[in-house]
Parts: sequence; structure tokens; C-alpha cells
Amino acid sequence: MRDIGINEVPSSYLSLISPSESAQKKTPQKSPASAGRSDSEKLRTSHFSSLEKVKAEYADCKMCPLAKSRLRLVFGEGSARARLMFIGEGPGFTEDHLGRPFVGRSGNLLTDIITRGMKMKREDVYIANIVKCHPMKDPSDPEKHSNDRPPSPEEVSKCMPILLKQIDAIRPEVICTLGSPAAKIMLNKKDGISNLRGKIFDIRPLPDDPDYGVKLVPTFHPAYLLRNPPAKKPAWEDIKVVMGLLKK
Repeated sequence: MRDIGINEVPSSYLSLISPSESAQKKTPQKSPASAGRSDSEKLRTSHFSSLEKVKAEYADCKMCPLAKSRLRLVFGEGSARARLMFIGEGPGFTEDHLGRPFVGRSGNLLTDIITRGMKMKREDVYIANIVKCHPMKDPSDPEKHSNDRPPSPEEVSKCMPILLKQIDAIRPEVICTLGSPAAKIMLNKKDGISNLRGKIFDIRPLPDDPDYGVKLVPTFHPAYLLRNPPAKKPAWEDIKVVMGLLKK
């Protein structure tokens, strides 16, 4: 797997979620329109509104140089109430052109894992990346294929607040990281994916809500599985760990 050379994630990343936003989500004000709705309907609306608010906030993000070369910002997609969230490294050529995460060959494999393997609908999980724009070797030519590169530490640091706000809005029960970089960043560990994959980690990613905890299971990136088909078997074992957590 490719390594982006990031061994530690400064704790300051985790302090970038506004305390006021967290407090608002914990104590939403009731309105006459919502008074007659069930608790589940209110919760669904609250999660969706929070996620859409984050999306709107960063719709024209220019916090790092990736904004100059991207075709589309790839925010993420799926259910705002997803119990399971997949997190990859960053969008590639196809994702940059379509504005959606994991829609190329790697995305097709991930979709198969979700739908055929896990027997879930893709729209019922949430899929995102550490960085939201396509990191390119040659940013002057976004139409060039095989132009991917790992995101830089600066690019990761600029995008982390967006990802943390997505997690804050969705509050998944389980996160499955795809590939070594995503696992290292989310866990703040130096270990490679071979040492991390399939293990269950308890993390508390939101400093403004230390009571919120989520299980995290790393596995291989679908792109790696396409290049190394024998790795599909251990990857499936990792996915079964995720499925076991969702059954609890």
C-alpha cells in the first residue's frame, strides 16, 4: 500500500469541531412542525440537517492547494444515519470527474463488498475520504489518467476538520478504514496495514463529546485488492469482523 509519510495526527485536528455546534445537536429546539413527529423521524431530520450544513459550509472550500486543480469537491455520500462509515484516503480520477467517492474500479469492488458480501445497500452506509479533492502529480492536467499521488500532510491537516464534522453529524457505530494511510491517520499509529487490519479499535474522535465512542476496523483499500487478488480473502475476514460488530 502507498504510504503518505504521516505518522502522527496532531491533537489540534480534533479541536476544530465547534463546541457550539455540538451543543446545538445535543439540545435541539422543538418547533410546532416537529412536535407531532416520532423521535426517530426527528433524529433522522437532525442528522440530515447537520450533515447538509457541513456540506454547505465547505462547498467552495479553498483551504489548501488541491482546490486549484480539482474538478469537483468529493464530499461523501450515503445515509446521514448510517451505522457504518467507510473512510478512504482521497478521491481519484473518476471520483474527481463525477464528484462522488469510490465510483471507479475500486468503487465498484467496494459496492460489491457492501451489497453482495455484507447484504447491505450502499445508500445505507456512509462513504467518505480523508481528503475531499483529488491529489494529482501534475495538477495542470486533471484529464490525465494515472495522475494520482498521496495527499501531503498539509492537505490532510486542512481536510481533517471536514471529516470530523461528518463523523460528528452521522455518529456511526462502526468505522471501517480503507488502506494504510486512512488507518494510520484515524488511529494516530505508525503501524502498517498488515499489522492493523482486522483488529477492533475503540476511538473517541470528538473532543467536544468525549462520551461518544466508535469501533474502528482497518482493512485493505479496494485498489490494493484489485492489484493483489489473494488479499481478498483476508479482507473478507476483516469485513466479517465489521459485520459482527453491527450485529451487536
